Amino acid sequence: MGNVRLYGSTSGYTELAPPDIAPDGVLSLPSGTGTLLTAEGGKVLSVNSVTSAATFSTSSTSFVDVTSMSITLTPKSATSTFILAFSTFQNRSGAAIEATYQYLRDATAVGNFAQDSQSGPPEVVSNLFPDSPATASPITYKVQAKTNANTLNIYTRSFIIWEVSA
Repeated sequence: MGNVRLYGSTSGYTELAPPDIAPDGVLSLPSGTGTLLTAEGGKVLSVNSVTSAATFSTSSTSFVDVTSMSITLTPKSATSTFILAFSTFQNRSGAAIEATYQYLRDATAVGNFAQDSQSGPPEVVSNLFPDSPATASPITYKVQAKTNANTLNIYTRSFIIWEVSA
């Protein structure tokens, strides 16, 4: 097995060689030369976010844009994966409802999730969803919502997108 070379952020390096382990459990790192093997996948390339404290209400049984929950970005690479995260407080007016949320990439629905809403104080709703758009062109992601009955109230909310390398 060869040695591992760790390069500093500005200059120089440190080398690690395969260890010798003594019977007493002491690890010895001998000196030597070699090259560090690198992997590029899984790095966070960018983070984009929006937050709103304004109340949003809808009685629509069709999807409508949730106010202020839109992010336009240009991927760093066509092979990137995006992790979409939406979190909010919601409650309802009237009888219990089911709120359904969906993520849009431009005009295409790419994922959705539902949450029942009961009477009482606002409850936390959150979701993570991966999307791999396979493009380096600008993209607009949005969060939409609908209800099956009565009025859905959405309070403080955040929409965060992490771009992760392949």
